Amino acid sequence: MDSLLVHDYLEKTVKNHPHNTAITDGKKSFSFQELDAKSDRLAGLLSDHGVTRGDRVVYYMDRRLECLTATLAILKAGGIYIPLDSKTPQGRLSQIIEDSKPKVILCDIKTVQKAIELKSKLTNQNFALISIDQYNCEDKLTEKIFFWEDVVSAHPIKCNIYGKPDDVAYILYTSGSTGDPKGVMVTHRNIRNYIDWSVHYFNITDADHILCTAPFYFDMSTFDIFCALSAGATLHLATGFKLLFPEHLARYIEDEQITVWKGVSSLLMYMCRAGVVTSERMATLQTVIFAGEPLAAQYLAAWMEAFPKVNFYNGYGPTEATGLSLCHHVQTIPAPGQKIPIGVPCKGARVVILDDADHPVSPGEIGELCISGDCLAKGYFNDPEKTSRLFTSPPPGLGMEPRMYRTGDLVQETPSGDYVFITRKDQQVKWMGYRIELGEIETKLLSHPDVKDAAVILVENNETNLSQLVAFFESAESILPQTLSQHLDKILPPYMVPKIFIQMECLPRNDRGKIARKNILDWYQGQDV
Repeated sequence: MDSLLVHDYLEKTVKNHPHNTAITDGKKSFSFQELDAKSDRLAGLLSDHGVTRGDRVVYYMDRRLECLTATLAILKAGGIYIPLDSKTPQGRLSQIIEDSKPKVILCDIKTVQKAIELKSKLTNQNFALISIDQYNCEDKLTEKIFFWEDVVSAHPIKCNIYGKPDDVAYILYTSGSTGDPKGVMVTHRNIRNYIDWSVHYFNITDADHILCTAPFYFDMSTFDIFCALSAGATLHLATGFKLLFPEHLARYIEDEQITVWKGVSSLLMYMCRAGVVTSERMATLQTVIFAGEPLAAQYLAAWMEAFPKVNFYNGYGPTEATGLSLCHHVQTIPAPGQKIPIGVPCKGARVVILDDADHPVSPGEIGELCISGDCLAKGYFNDPEKTSRLFTSPPPGLGMEPRMYRTGDLVQETPSGDYVFITRKDQQVKWMGYRIELGEIETKLLSHPDVKDAAVILVENNETNLSQLVAFFESAESILPQTLSQHLDKILPPYMVPKIFIQMECLPRNDRGKIARKNILDWYQGQDV
């Protein structure tokens, strides 16, 4: 792999396909040439505000085309991009800003007021505010807000910041077991390894139309963004109702003639249940990659029966291993209840299954999946203790790279050489593609003054294979569910707030004094709730 940085994908594509559509939401679009020019100007503005190699820049915006402009501009200026959800609660936003210490926060009309309020509270943070939308407010001068039209007059820069493949390209903040979000540092080398393999393996070309349903603050978007830039394909950004209602999404796939989609498994499930997965629909699809969580065999079978000519792949990869670490090309319709393999290692990933004593297990035995190679992230930002605990030296004699990531996922190897996911070692779960530490939700619940103890469980409906977060809690007072929901809304992102709250007189415990989660789950599933 050569030493080019990931934003150089755009420079190559501009030379070959300058007028091809780079990104569209169905109403508005940018060509590769326009995207290059816009990101050059914004990179110039960032540079004027002191952003240089290794500086962090947050973009805190609604889901829109300018998110891609922001991504490329930050990289061109030598910076590290940190994408945040526009719905991020103020408390969590403050934690991330104080941890990452960005030079600039990019915002829009929906987030600029929150950014202003944040800056007034975090007096120990010195960051500039740039809004890509006009915003009329009296605070413009006192808060030093700069606007998108200023980009027009900013001097453009052309990837002239010196960088190296092992420089960090982005930091993604994920759920943390201690109650605080943790930032995973992913390098240019990591992304290049992943994208170069993906474009070749999935045969993505400039004729493809890639659907982006993943949020930009979710690592699944890495595939969407950089595969499109590398291959010269068009990225189709699904927004609004298209993400909320399966019928709207199916129609968007048809209208935009989507050929490639890497989507979270639960979204494929919901489309099945909504009745839009039929042979008469979405005729242009050629490649569907599902990832983020297991996909029940009954739903995959429905997709494969409706689209026998589409290539279906099950992808696996933690954020710490950049996108896909393992992949399985599903070539036969699975039987009911069958576990879909997560596949074999992708390029740049070496894997081993270890037991509790760090010895490799035999094929068929269950152990923890550990990963090494060029896919491996640099570690956790500002957290050397967690980095050293999870990114360790592998046992000798295994042919692994010097650093190995312990995923916490228990898997087994089948006789065919495929790996199959079994369960987690800890309280981390995957829901709607999001990685959630149940301990973080419990910690935030316990911050309510009337909650004495709490346990959060991901409960699966055995009939539908769909799951939901349920919170069980103890309190001396009678607490309405909406009270706790409102409490969590202020400090957790929406996807981490349970929909069901169950007050119990006493949470059951085992003989070691720990909460007996299985007993709670058995009790709950036996109730008529």
